[in-house]
Amino acid sequence: MFASVKDAVNFIESRRTKHTVDEFRDVLRDLGINMKQPGMIHVGGTNGKGSTVNYLRAILQAHGYKVGTFTSPYLIKHNDRICINGQPMTDTDLLYYIGKYEHLIRAKDLSMFEIDVLIMLDYFEHQDLDFRIIECGIGGEHDKTNVIDPVMSAITNIGNDHLDQIGPSLYDVINEKMGIIKPGQTFVTSETRGTVLARLQEQCDAQGAVMVVVPEYADDHYPYRFSYRNMDFTLENQGIYQVTNARLALTMASKLIRLDDKLTVQAVEEAQWGGRFEVRRKNGVKVILDGAHNIEAMSALVKSLESMKIEHPAVVFAALGDKSTGDLLAILDSTTYPVYVTSFDDERYVSLKDQVVGNHMWYVKDLSKAFKRAAGKSDTVVFTGSLHFISAVRRWLDQTR
Repeated sequence: MFASVKDAVNFIESRRTKHTVDEFRDVLRDLGINMKQPGMIHVGGTNGKGSTVNYLRAILQAHGYKVGTFTSPYLIKHNDRICINGQPMTDTDLLYYIGKYEHLIRAKDLSMFEIDVLIMLDYFEHQDLDFRIIECGIGGEHDKTNVIDPVMSAITNIGNDHLDQIGPSLYDVINEKMGIIKPGQTFVTSETRGTVLARLQEQCDAQGAVMVVVPEYADDHYPYRFSYRNMDFTLENQGIYQVTNARLALTMASKLIRLDDKLTVQAVEEAQWGGRFEVRRKNGVKVILDGAHNIEAMSALVKSLESMKIEHPAVVFAALGDKSTGDLLAILDSTTYPVYVTSFDDERYVSLKDQVVGNHMWYVKDLSKAFKRAAGKSDTVVFTGSLHFISAVRRWLDQTR
């Protein structure tokens, strides 16, 4: 047994060995873990999964339902991955479940994500929940969350992310993501491209699933206003991409419960998702945190800044240094924003000093100095890049108030 939750979390976060979904399902089955719990909803896609989960949770909770959510990665601490009504699992509960399965974790050599899924399923089974909303990690068919048997699944969109793991082509990504569609269920998507939708429809037909497509809705004027059925919504201090995520969550919710107009509008307009156009302040400077970790997300961030008419924001960027980093920096280089590429404390971080391009981009190794230089250029500083970087920035902001 572990003396503290910190020791327990350090133990599971050090686990790297991965198994196939079938192997993991067998482990859960041998343990008697229930993979078909009431009200299970599975959310996959390239961008917007966490935001969609949060909108749907907020809507259901506003109507009096008790909702469990499973998301990743975490922004503050490991417990954030497993929540009930938006409140993270307690240290006491997390320590209990890690201790409960320590012997099995060692014997089966489970990875961190496998451990999280195991704990989530056991924990949710023993809570009086109406709905359990579960976000995919990476992929779909081979993602460890795909052991569940949900009543509904959803895909936000499909892009060229994690091609080294689920690619190499977009067609491969589509095939992997659509693996969460189960026989006879309702499947909802906010994907808009015809070729992708045709492939998703093929899978639904093969599975006897009903596909519901959320119509595209464009609004480039801030604050963002949109309608759903007879309800009118206004999103402020949120990125433009959240309109699509909110509409997807509304469509899903309408298939699950009867929506009350007033409760629904309030839930959507007040919902906030940490690290996705999250607005803070430091030393009198407006700070925006946005985990734009792939091409689609970075393009959407730039579009949000432009539509909000933020005058000459300065950007502080860092990422883990994977294959897409150069593309993200190229998007920032196409703007006129001063960009400060920096570093953060993560064992997977690779220096980006050699990837600095353009005449308005600089490398500043120290995060505090990068912010100071950015704040000297603008009264709005945008931190963006890897979600792991955004997590580090949030800790830095909290520690340096």
